[in-house]
Amino acid sequence: MNTRRQGLAGFLLLPVSLLLAVIGAVSYMLVQDMGSAARPTGRETERARLVAEAGLAHATWKLNQVSGCSGYSAVASTPLGSNGDHYQVALSATSGSPLTLTATATLGSGLAGSRASIKRQVYKTSGNTLTYTLSTDSHGSDTFLSADNPDKNYGGKDIFMLKQGIAYPLLQFDLSLLPVGSRIVDAKLLLYRKDAGSLSLSARSVDAHRVLEPWVAGSKDGATAADGATWLTRDGSMAWKSTAGTVDSASALDSTHIHFYLWGTQWMEWNLTSLVQGWVDGRYPNYGVMLRPTSNFSTEEYASAEGDGAQVPKLVVKYVAPCGATNPPQDGIGGRVAWWKFNESTGATAADAVGGHPGSVSGGTWAPTGGVSGGALAFNSAGKVSVAHADDLSQTGDFSLGAWVNLGDRNGKRPILYKGNAANEANYAMGVRDGDFYFEYFANNAWRTYTTTGLNLRVGTYYHLSATYKSSTRQIKLYVDGIPAGTFTASFGNTPRSNTKPLLIGTTPYNESFLGRLDDVQIVASNLDTAGVAALMGGSVRIPAADTQVSGDLLSRNLNYGGATQMQVKYPPDTRALVRFDLSAIPVGTPIKRAVLSFHVQDYLILSLGLKAYAYPLTESWLEGTQNGATSALGATWLKRQIGPDLAWANAGGTYNNVSAGVLSVPLGASPQRYWEMDITSTVQEWVDGVRPNNGLSLMLNLSLDSANLSTRESPRLEPRLLISTQ
Repeated sequence: MNTRRQGLAGFLLLPVSLLLAVIGAVSYMLVQDMGSAARPTGRETERARLVAEAGLAHATWKLNQVSGCSGYSAVASTPLGSNGDHYQVALSATSGSPLTLTATATLGSGLAGSRASIKRQVYKTSGNTLTYTLSTDSHGSDTFLSADNPDKNYGGKDIFMLKQGIAYPLLQFDLSLLPVGSRIVDAKLLLYRKDAGSLSLSARSVDAHRVLEPWVAGSKDGATAADGATWLTRDGSMAWKSTAGTVDSASALDSTHIHFYLWGTQWMEWNLTSLVQGWVDGRYPNYGVMLRPTSNFSTEEYASAEGDGAQVPKLVVKYVAPCGATNPPQDGIGGRVAWWKFNESTGATAADAVGGHPGSVSGGTWAPTGGVSGGALAFNSAGKVSVAHADDLSQTGDFSLGAWVNLGDRNGKRPILYKGNAANEANYAMGVRDGDFYFEYFANNAWRTYTTTGLNLRVGTYYHLSATYKSSTRQIKLYVDGIPAGTFTASFGNTPRSNTKPLLIGTTPYNESFLGRLDDVQIVASNLDTAGVAALMGGSVRIPAADTQVSGDLLSRNLNYGGATQMQVKYPPDTRALVRFDLSAIPVGTPIKRAVLSFHVQDYLILSLGLKAYAYPLTESWLEGTQNGATSALGATWLKRQIGPDLAWANAGGTYNNVSAGVLSVPLGASPQRYWEMDITSTVQEWVDGVRPNNGLSLMLNLSLDSANLSTRESPRLEPRLLISTQ
């Protein structure tokens, strides 16, 4: 049974059903009153009220026929029946939401009480179906109650248990950010089963019930000194009105939940669409839900909020928002549809952290520490992720796409996303072609392609690419590292068209393949602005505020290289690269998930097994200067950290802390003209927290015959890059 389709149809048909019900009620009253020449005033008033209700139903139905958020119209005088009864409905506004409907009914009898007026506030919903995912570790709480240990609390345990008559999970999700008046299209509770209990072939039925009293999860791991809910109490001291939790006896499920010992996935689902709609509408307080098995089976165990972050309980809510509503800013983003974080370390499935769109991986390799904030998916040869079609993956209204990419080969077409699995059917597509970023779709028998020019994306470093589409103006914007890189407008009629085909990540139906690493691929059902794109990135990319080199060569000790397009690391003579990034905009205390510094290697000489340059935090400030190998008039040299006034280094060549911040490794035989990465997370965290002053880094070699020339910030699009992830 397709409960989602039934729920949506039921919502749309509600005004029609109400209208029919009101007509039926009025007809019944007419029959009851036949033969009476003078009906009582009370009866006449009730008949007039029912006619007004019919008017409200008519106006609501008419409102729902408007696809957008404007152009609403009132209901003119409309007869109901053949005895002269009629109604009309006025609107308080012709656009936006909410608005007030005022229905006025007048009966043909003309008797006392034959006129009635009713006002009602309604919400007009419109737009794409948005997805909001909540988890109990950040937007809720969970625990379980145990009949075996009725005085113990389990709010701090990393699992909760489920068994008929013995163990009942309690879960609550904070829905306060969902706009009032939202239409809930689908709401599913997702729980990760860690232990299936004893082998059995019988079906396992588990019901869900609305909780009727507030409760506290607590923090104990089976302790009797309860500070939260137990079998007997709802907070460790105050008793439940009904033992084992006060709940509504009626099921809160929209469809029966059944699973088995052997199940295709460890994630179990419960459909709570109607319950969530009731919470959002305010028809009853949100005290959460309790699970109770209705068939007997051995104890199952599920991950709780205190367990593995990838397995915590989730509530995935798909909804249509009222016109003009501010939607839930999940990580700063409203309307996020899908988010493949690629943090897995094994397996052939890529999880969707938002909307439940898992992808099937083929030809890819997990890189657990190779991502922006964790893992990534690497393609060293042809491979792909295939995601089954879902309606919310097709985009025809406002939408945005985003991904972190680290190219292994930039030549030719390197696809990131392609909605479709056959030629000439792309609902949307984006990727990199010969170092430029493109977004495209197929419409009116032709490709509509929009691309940057001269972007010169290079191999070996992460870039964030994002494309946004605004349906009302057909405007496309491309962003690179959160910075606008191109704005285009599609000609009239050439708009993305939905399809029912799978979504491909890293490939196209034309056998084009992405080579390199992909991370944090996202789809958002809204047109993000520059601030929204920055939030989608979950971090930032920075180029140096200053960079140069200093050389210990006798002829170069007083020379400054602040204006040079490259800086060298070599020994002997000892030549060091200095680089500093401005981090002042990052608030003190911001957790740094990962900080990766990338240098573009123009050319090198490697005579050993591989070049290793060590980065050390500088302990003194310095000025870059403007020279290109000339005597310094301002900036740093081997002997001085600035000129005018002259300030000498405490130690020639740059005073530094002797604990390395990271290592730049370039293997023997590596290709030049590409980037190489080094992890400096702990040092960046210290700079942000103020533990050590941010004077930048000195990059130097130990005694060897190796050397490398690195591009500086004076080489546009080849600059050193510092990727800072806070997501």
